[in-house]
Amino acid sequence: MCLTDAFMADLEIFHVQGGRVESDSADQVVVDHFAADFQGLRHFGSKLGAALELGEPWMGSLREADETLMFVYAAAGVGPEDPGLGGMVKSRVPLFEMLETLTQEGRG
Repeated sequence: MCLTDAFMADLEIFHVQGGRVESDSADQVVVDHFAADFQGLRHFGSKLGAALELGEPWMGSLREADETLMFVYAAAGVGPEDPGLGGMVKSRVPLFEMLETLTQEGRG
């Protein structure tokens, strides 16, 4: 199940690749905020993955009372040069629905 239409209207999509974060619809301040959260989540996931010998993270999420943020590497690789997607919604949404939405967007 993907995000409902109400949440989809507020969903900002970000493209992540080669150390760059870009968006076709979000303004630069929103892109910068997502980039900072993405960098922190990815760094934390990398450290945890290394400690547990699991490798690099293929996804990461952050959900607060008024915001849900997630990144996903839906393609084959999870390295810095591999294409990834991110999403941010200004509400609390189910993580599985956000993951499904971003995965479908990445295939799209």
